[in-house]
Amino acid sequence: MTISAAGPARSARPPGRAARRAGLLLGGLAVLGLAATGCGDRAAVPGGGGETAPVHPVTPDTLDPEDFERDGSGRDELPDVSPSLPLRPDGSAASASPPPPCPEPGVRIAPGAVEAAMGLRVMGLVLTNCGPDDYRIEGYPAVSLLDGSGRPMDGIEVVPGSAGIAVVEGFDDPPRPVALAPGERATAALMWRNTVTAADRPAASARWVEVTPAPGEDGRRVSPDGGIDLGTTAVVGVGPWRAHPG
Repeated sequence: MTISAAGPARSARPPGRAARRAGLLLGGLAVLGLAATGCGDRAAVPGGGGETAPVHPVTPDTLDPEDFERDGSGRDELPDVSPSLPLRPDGSAASASPPPPCPEPGVRIAPGAVEAAMGLRVMGLVLTNCGPDDYRIEGYPAVSLLDGSGRPMDGIEVVPGSAGIAVVEGFDDPPRPVALAPGERATAALMWRNTVTAADRPAASARWVEVTPAPGEDGRRVSPDGGIDLGTTAVVGVGPWRAHPG
């Protein structure tokens, strides 16, 4: 099979390894063909004590080195054989896995990325209205920190606002009502420091965060990347829900 690519005429280039191998193969076949022509229809068998064997003429195929595309590095370029997702009947690519089911009352909560600077940590919480109806929310999410066994951690203070941890623009803005149409999102944020300021108690770290979006609703457990590394500060500030732009 010949693999070629359409395009302008190409200038002479040093042959790649595949082309050199093809040249060696042609040379070897040519020698074999000459040997067969010079010795008639039989040839001596090496180490065979004078025995001969039939010689079958071989006509080598013609290979054009230009048929081997190269990427400029001297290596032969192979066609793309990476796997692809199956297609739906309408021609669009199917997703690798279906989305998780939408929990009651029609909202899903996920942790955002943790932003870190000089011992300060700020992590977003993303609430998505995955239900069929509008969803309204106002105020602060109720937050509880859980250890590796899923139990609430003792001695941790969770307070609305920045709690004097740091001054971050907009974090202490008053809460406002947020109305979410299906598919829209709202965000809140957590703030803490991971500094160690007390030698008489070990540094604390939470594995999960249980978030209750509004009073009377069930808590949702999320797992932040890297956990919540509080050091010995034992204080977490919570920002209010806001409509997510876009």
